[in-house]
Order: sequence, then C-alpha cells, then structure tokens
Amino acid sequence: NEYKSYLRMDLVWLILIPLLVFCVVLAIFLFLCPPFSKHHGRLQGTVRSGAHRGGAGERIESTMAAFDNAIAHGTTLLEIDVQETLDGFIVISHDNELSRVTLLGPGTTISDFRYEELPCQRNNLPLTFDNAVCSSSQQNFRFVLLEELFQRHPDPIIHIDTKEGKQSLIHKVSKLVEKYNRYDNTVWGNMGEDANDFSYALNPKIPMFMSIRKVIFTYIMFYLGLLGFVPIKECLFDIPMLSCFPEQRPGLLSPGQELLLKIVDFFIMNRVLFWHLRRRGIKVIVFVVNTVEGFRRAESYNVDGIMTDYPSRLEGYFRESSGGGAGEEEVSEQSQILQK
Repeated sequence: NEYKSYLRMDLVWLILIPLLVFCVVLAIFLFLCPPFSKHHGRLQGTVRSGAHRGGAGERIESTMAAFDNAIAHGTTLLEIDVQETLDGFIVISHDNELSRVTLLGPGTTISDFRYEELPCQRNNLPLTFDNAVCSSSQQNFRFVLLEELFQRHPDPIIHIDTKEGKQSLIHKVSKLVEKYNRYDNTVWGNMGEDANDFSYALNPKIPMFMSIRKVIFTYIMFYLGLLGFVPIKECLFDIPMLSCFPEQRPGLLSPGQELLLKIVDFFIMNRVLFWHLRRRGIKVIVFVVNTVEGFRRAESYNVDGIMTDYPSRLEGYFRESSGGGAGEEEVSEQSQILQK
C-alpha cells in the first residue's frame, strides 16, 4: 500500500510538472508573440499628439477656438467629453454640472436645458492638471455640438468620452459617427465598464478605449504573467503619467502622497506592458503631460502618443527633438502669449 501511494504521488508529479512547464512556456510565448487585439474597429493614423479638452491651457476648453488652435499646431487627436441636452443634442463638455464652466450656480446641469437655452461658457477656467488659469478676451463662448466638430475637422482622430454613459447619448454618438463615416478616426468609451459593454454591443465597428476596471484588470493579468491569454477588444490604452502631477500642481500633495504617487507610477509606467499592448495593435497614450521634461520622460516609455493641455508646447518639443525648431524657453514663451 505504501508503495502504491508513492507511485500515485510520482504519477501526479509526472503529470503536473510537465503541465506547469507547458503553461509557463505558453504564457511566455503568448506574451512575446501575442494574438492581435480582437476589436472590430481599427484606428487609422497617428495619435502622437493629443489635445486634452482641445488644449485647455491655450484656449478655453472644449470650444471651437480650442479645437482650431490645436489643429493649427499639429494635433492629431482631439480628446473631448460629451453630454446630452434636454432636447437630445450632443454637446461637448467635460462637466454636466454647469457651475464650473458657466456663471450659473451649483445644481444646474446641461441635461436640464434645451440646446438653444444653454448659457455661454466662462472666458476664464482653471486647468485640472496644471496650476494655470486659461483666460480669453473673447466673450460668449457657446457649447459646441459634436456634429459641428465632425463637420469642421473631419480628419483628426477624435477621442470621445461618453461621460454620463446614458444609452440615449451613446445611441446618438453612434449615429453621428455612422453619418460622417468616422469609423477609422473616432475612438469612444467610458470610465465605466457597463457603458463600454453597451457601446460595443451597439456598434462594435467604432474603436474603443479601456474602462478603469479593464485597465486595472490588464495590470493584474500582466503582473500575474497571464495577459497573453486574455482577449482584448479595445484598441486604445489611456494611462495617466502620475509623476507629472506634482510638477504641474506643486504644493497640492503632501510628501507622503507624492511618495505614494511615485510608487504607483513606477508600477503603471511599464515599458514591457506597453510593448506587449502595441504588439497587439493597441495604441498607448499617456495623459496629461504639460512640461517639456514630462514630454521627454513620456517619450522614453515608447508610447504611441502624449496628451497635453498645451498643443503648441508639444509641437515645439517635437520640432526641437527632431532638430528643427524652438528651444524650451521659446516654447514656454509661445504658450504664455497664447494664454494671454
């Protein structure tokens, strides 16, 4: 009996060890030679330079003036958020609540107004990822319709966050993408996985970015060594470059918070992960980077694109790094002139 027991144990190990070795080898193989991402949509063109909210550091965010300025400075991707009005129009705004972007008090939302009744936006707005305040001598900035942006700028990639995740909003955005045949240069999504699942089921032809939950899941699978086994339907991986935040918002965080941010940044800014995702046809973009030093650091991770509040500054950096243009002081001076 004792001999039989030892024999059974030997047989178990003879099966388990080769199986374990096979799984490890397969995991390494799938990571190094991954299957292509299974999303139906495929982004065409480059995402090298992205304008966060249209370039909120140089023009009032989410206005046509911002989008025009970004395109004039070589931006290839416009990042926007959309909301739905009471009468069903899709307007571009990060906030549904209007107290930050207009003179109205708290408690009023875009969803409460018909499009023609919406108030004008402020002509001075503080930046979220920078200590600066963007001001303009121009008055009466109206909310831009998504359809107007599609008509005015048909070529650049437009990155759409369906902010509230409402099904009626997602339906209308899908119809606009279809109407203007923007399947190759539109990417959409939401921070919530449920909204992304609905969007994908509704129109899988539109490329999609990852939700927060999917980003976290991707990192867990990566550090477990199992990411090669995981099918991925999204085609864009947006990740914050946290090391830039203390530089761009000095004094906001305590030393302990800054240390924690650096630790998290160490784990999420992983060149090996980015390499794997790019091998799968998934573009990697870091946000929101506003300094020349930050641009350099972002490029060192071999990402596909950098998202910024300062399109002209990023354009100047790319020109300088390719040996053809303005130095850091000139880029900074240009940005200050644009803000004024």
